[in-house]
Amino acid sequence: MQTIQFMQEGHERRFDLLWRRLKPKHREDAAMVSMLYLATGQPQVLERFSDYFFPDSGEFFDREFLAEPYPSPALEAIIHLIVQLYNGRTTITIIELIERLDEQQMSLVLEAIKLRAYGCQVLQKVAKS
Repeated sequence: MQTIQFMQEGHERRFDLLWRRLKPKHREDAAMVSMLYLATGQPQVLERFSDYFFPDSGEFFDREFLAEPYPSPALEAIIHLIVQLYNGRTTITIIELIERLDEQQMSLVLEAIKLRAYGCQVLQKVAKS
């Protein structure tokens, strides 16, 4: 099985900063880690996400996160997918992802889905740390 790839400069660093603040039990939680991976993939999303996610406690205020206006259709899709990966409390269809995301965003999303589906063993960072 392939490992997860970090998408752009700074993605792995941003992910690592939040991941290290998680309690050990959350570091191995595929839902938590896939959500962090996707949220840290784009600085615009991370800026918004940081207002609603508290890594030290593992709390995520998903309803409030979803309640804010969306800056673009692509970011709306990513924001919904973050919540979907975390707890399934929102709906995003495959066609919405296909129609709204560019190639780089789609690659990021597919990696996050792979991480959620197969767990932390596909995340090289978790295996090394």
